[in-house]
Amino acid sequence: MENMDDAGVYRITDDIALVQTVDFFFPVVNDPRMNGMIAAANSLSDVWAMGAKAHTAMNVLAYPPGLINAEVIGEMLAGGSQKLVEAKVALVGGHTMEQEDILYGMSVTGTVHPDKIKTNASARLHDLIILTKPLGTGVYANGMIKDGITDTQYKEVTESMSRLNMYAADILNGCRVSAMTDVTGFGLLGHALPIARSSNLTIQIDQNSVPLLSHIDELLLNYTTKGVCKVSEYVESYLEVQAGVEPKKLSLFSEAETSGGLLAFIHPDDADQALRMLHDNGDEASSIIGSVEELEDEGKYLRVMK
Repeated sequence: MENMDDAGVYRITDDIALVQTVDFFFPVVNDPRMNGMIAAANSLSDVWAMGAKAHTAMNVLAYPPGLINAEVIGEMLAGGSQKLVEAKVALVGGHTMEQEDILYGMSVTGTVHPDKIKTNASARLHDLIILTKPLGTGVYANGMIKDGITDTQYKEVTESMSRLNMYAADILNGCRVSAMTDVTGFGLLGHALPIARSSNLTIQIDQNSVPLLSHIDELLLNYTTKGVCKVSEYVESYLEVQAGVEPKKLSLFSEAETSGGLLAFIHPDDADQALRMLHDNGDEASSIIGSVEELEDEGKYLRVMK
């Protein structure tokens, strides 16, 4: 818990450890099948962020049966199963309950060699930092709630949220990656902080290198970021912001993401090749967004550069 790792790890033998996680949330889109796909991709991601292989999953579902018919629920579960098939993960059960709000997600179990776990406590000085998906899902979600995004924008954000981080993890696990997490409910800065603090180093982020969804500037004219306050309060005392950093970008870095990308800390000599492989394999937005530096100012574990 002190490292705020993405999943629990339990050693079974000298060569095998279980990796276990659970995640669920409210629907982020009106299309039930797509919502199921996004929920599954998000739930599976924590296992891959630990450097592990996912094996089994169980559904976690709550919904009001008097308000939502069985066909809609069936479509959502089918979307989740579609992603499990893609990931070669077996659905082995689940639990359903009745309540006023709808929630869906999964518990996921994987395995990893104990020596190959990617924890939040092992970033190396001078590592480069790769982010594999663009930020901005909260702004798009705000636009979707108010019917304010185009079909093109909807396609872009749902393709990003439903893309499995398995593909990026497979590439990154073949490189000298010292630490890895995924960018979800605590945003880019909130997920970077435990790695910096546990490693006693400073994570330096270049504001102009962070990938963003392509229509974010247009949507920000009408829709604000969501879920920023909790992250801002969490990171504020640890954050150094260079003069000239754009406030809107700082907000995006503090925004809660849905099914965001992997944040990988990689040896500088491996970074360019890893980036080429990520791009060639479908994670076209992957970018080197910063580096790991010495902790110069006690307690300032995060730095955003203009």
